[in-house]
Amino acid sequence: MIRELPKKEWPSFLQSFSLQHDGWLVSVESVRDDRCEVKASDLALEGVTVQDAPREIVITVGEGDEHHRFVVRRPQRVLVESDGGVDKSISVEQDDGTITRVRFRSAIAPELVDGILPFA
Repeated sequence: MIRELPKKEWPSFLQSFSLQHDGWLVSVESVRDDRCEVKASDLALEGVTVQDAPREIVITVGEGDEHHRFVVRRPQRVLVESDGGVDKSISVEQDDGTITRVRFRSAIAPELVDGILPFA
């Protein structure tokens, strides 16, 4: 199931999403005109945040010395893909139609892994 988030919910949802999935392995993809380019693969999610001036969504992945920031300028839509209440990906669409997608390597309910994985 894919659902679109209302713009007024972006900051609170993304903050909660980032806390809930902190450190999970993700890939970041850029999709445009049926072409998909992997920008980062199997890196830990650090966070997805909204910057208000100018309006941008910033995706940060990596750990240790390897960090990557992906800035989505002029975001128009935020879509969350889930299956049975388990998040699979989050996509941010720019005004030019480019989609930046954060896809989990393994989709699993957060409550099933809370407290199991040690912090590095």
